Amino acid sequence: MTVAPSELLRFLVDRYETLRSKLVHRLGSIELAEDVLHDTYVKLSTRAPATPVHSPQSFLLRTAVNLAIDRIRSERLLLSGDEVDALLVPDEKAVDPADAAGARIDLEALARAMDLLPPLRRQLLFASRVEGVPQKELARRYAIPLRRVEREIHAAHEFCVAQMRNKTK
Repeated sequence: MTVAPSELLRFLVDRYETLRSKLVHRLGSIELAEDVLHDTYVKLSTRAPATPVHSPQSFLLRTAVNLAIDRIRSERLLLSGDEVDALLVPDEKAVDPADAAGARIDLEALARAMDLLPPLRRQLLFASRVEGVPQKELARRYAIPLRRVEREIHAAHEFCVAQMRNKTK
């Protein structure tokens, strides 16, 4: 089934948020994604596609990515061949909205669990797991034995795991 040019424009307007989200993920910039979607609309308003369009979303994304590449090149932001290839190849690892929502819920549950930790335990867990500070450095920084740092981080981790398991029940 082919799509008429006016239907392409309607599709772009109706699915703007979805298209924008996919382009932001691919291009790494909200502004660039919005700009090239606008440019895509203008281009389709003035000129019909040369060949029949069977997949409106793919066509619009490809058009927008091509316009982004043109824009980047014209702004003299040179991309390597690999960067151009990455833009042209569809992202097979795109995040499913349901997975993203689940991850957000997990993150919120983890934040609540960490809020329940005693301050020292929370600070040690955060510094170790998030900031990547070595445990020896934490022992020096907090003037406590290395063994205590290890026990506090382990206890904090176990507590958070238990809280996360309780969240899902």
